[in-house]
Amino acid sequence: MIKHRPFLLTFAALAFGSAWPISGASAAAQPIFWSALRPADQARTTMPLSGKAVSGPQGDTLAWHDEGRPVELTGFVLPIDQDGDLVYEFMLVPWAGACSHMPSPPPNQLVRVVPKEPLHLARIYEIVTVTGALRPGLDQAQFFMIDGVRILAYGYSMSHAQVAKATATVDPDLLSLSPFGVLPR
Repeated sequence: MIKHRPFLLTFAALAFGSAWPISGASAAAQPIFWSALRPADQARTTMPLSGKAVSGPQGDTLAWHDEGRPVELTGFVLPIDQDGDLVYEFMLVPWAGACSHMPSPPPNQLVRVVPKEPLHLARIYEIVTVTGALRPGLDQAQFFMIDGVRILAYGYSMSHAQVAKATATVDPDLLSLSPFGVLPR
């Protein structure tokens, strides 16, 4: 029994250690809405149906700065890096059609997401909930559309994100296109 003791002690330490939260990612994530990403004095961004750009002078002002706590945010997937139906990196956007069929939302309403595991995308602009640490910081990403390459300025990023298909949401900023006009999702 004595020669197995180091093995048992090692096994017990690993079992106990794996039950203990190692990082903030295992803590309960705080659900947030898109409005938490923009300053309180910035008006809600509406989906543009004209060709005018949405970004205004306040689009570069970031409101979320709590990097240490994981969050949950629901939005639409706009693939940046994909191979077939596997998406390795994407923009999370507050409305379907953003960036590809109409002008981009302001940078403080765009989140660049790198999922922990590739996302199996059933259709473009699928609605998902991402969970992870949201890092503020203005940057740019390029992606290919049918009509060429686009450069997007984004205000937030999330790496090693958990991604789940969203079934319902109550965020008033999430919008979807409809043949009858713009309807809240």
